[in-house]
Amino acid sequence: MEPPVEPPPYAPGTTTRTIRRAATARTGTVAPYRVLADGPGEPHTVRTDLVPERAPEPGGSVVLRAVHLTDLQIADLTSPARVEFLQELEGTPGLRLMLPAYRPQEFLALHGAEAMIRTLRDPVAAGGPIDLVLTTGDNTDSAQANELRTWLDLLTGAAPIDPARGAGGLDATPSAVRGGAYWNPEPGPADVWKRERGFPDVPGLLAEAARPFRPAGLAVPWLACFGNHDTLVQGRAPTTPALERLVRGAAKPVASPLGLPGGDLIDAYRLDPTVVSGGASRPVRPDPGRRHVGVAEYVRAHLEAGGDPAGHGFTAANAADGTGYYVYDAVPGVRLICLDTTNPGGYADGSLGARQAAWLTDRLAEVHGPGADRAVVLFSHHGLSTLTNGVPPADPAERTAADLPRLLAPDVERLLHRFPNVVAWVSGHTHVNRVTPRPGPGGGFWEISTSSLAEWPVQGRRLELGTAGPGIVVLRSTSLDSAAPADPADGHGLWRLAALHREAAANEPGSVGGPAAHGTPADRNVDLLVGVPVALTDALTGAGRPWNGPYGATTAR
Repeated sequence: MEPPVEPPPYAPGTTTRTIRRAATARTGTVAPYRVLADGPGEPHTVRTDLVPERAPEPGGSVVLRAVHLTDLQIADLTSPARVEFLQELEGTPGLRLMLPAYRPQEFLALHGAEAMIRTLRDPVAAGGPIDLVLTTGDNTDSAQANELRTWLDLLTGAAPIDPARGAGGLDATPSAVRGGAYWNPEPGPADVWKRERGFPDVPGLLAEAARPFRPAGLAVPWLACFGNHDTLVQGRAPTTPALERLVRGAAKPVASPLGLPGGDLIDAYRLDPTVVSGGASRPVRPDPGRRHVGVAEYVRAHLEAGGDPAGHGFTAANAADGTGYYVYDAVPGVRLICLDTTNPGGYADGSLGARQAAWLTDRLAEVHGPGADRAVVLFSHHGLSTLTNGVPPADPAERTAADLPRLLAPDVERLLHRFPNVVAWVSGHTHVNRVTPRPGPGGGFWEISTSSLAEWPVQGRRLELGTAGPGIVVLRSTSLDSAAPADPADGHGLWRLAALHREAAANEPGSVGGPAAHGTPADRNVDLLVGVPVALTDALTGAGRPWNGPYGATTAR
């Protein structure tokens, strides 16, 4: 077990430090490789888009201090289901929705995630005490049982983490290929990442990254939900018998077949996820954990994982019904509602099933009205901006379980605007820090999307919910970097590996979120005001604790 090290200092008077792209360290034939540096913490700005004629007041209280983590995408890097070879065809028409299929920093993703978890155990590094961690899916990469086990061990600290996952070590991953299309940090023939983008030689890095480590585990309650990568093959396709045979076998495809289907490849892949797997292959060691996990098994694994709360939001009823949505009422004055927005018919974007929408309506009605009001925060993998996918399963026998018809963003937004105590919807999926106002007849709510831990900027988001005067709820958002140093040379052990993960992610050109995934200042450290019934803010103020900052009883803004 590697002991935690002291996190770097944070400048007085700021919230957290920020990590920024800095000078060019090496040049490539296509783009420079840029290193990172610490920047000052950003101040909070107030967004009044939803209450333009109101101003926050002192004397409020905070009822929830949470951190949002999303899109870890823990991957079995030697799984026959992976299609990283498609990355070599980037730019080919029809492949856009199948990429990225490879990330140069992926062999360090577990170290980046562990660094964030250890950071959250330190109240100074985390920006203050934490009551709860919300995770919003894509915890795994391809809905495999061995990926799920690693995810649960990482968050609970229940068992050592083996980054090589017992299937041939990192020497069997694309990162060990010398002189090819993947970043190999060992000295030797220059691969495309070193030649074109200046990626560095880091001797011994693959061996160091392969060593097992003891995870710290989250020290506070945490809640889970589903993403498309948690229930679909590569986040895009329902499993098939042919795919199950492939993934349990001893041959891993390493090249595309000579002919690929025309049109958008994802259309053919959704119907048959082995359609790209007919090219050259290499032997891999079979792993009994390489099998698809359905919703019910995913839920049961969380129920059996231990930790607080039991099931991490999921219930025995979820396991029995094969559903992935629930309510969490342990925070006084607040109802947290987890939605399952993944479309089991395939494709990456989401939607809401009709039965789930009816359930949601009932759960909202329970906490709306005089004497019953709670502030409602929804959380799910997809937010409104990506509820665009209403496709039914190709197999008619599976359509009942798919909860048809599927509701898309306009219908879901109209439903939510019937309830003025809905204040926020927290989501992932886009891998981008973005905050969007959703005005409505009752005032509206904020859609808060947080970037991925797998990609740049490798951040979480601290969210504090409280009051800022009669009829005003405030959500204080703070982007959160892990305590890993900006410069890998300033760290050692796991902290150095996490710093290398972040630095490589900052130089990945084809990420889901893109090079501007960190968002604008209006998407990061912001105070988001929402108008709600005065009776609700009265109840929240009585149930909360004083703000440590601008909305405290003696601090005028």
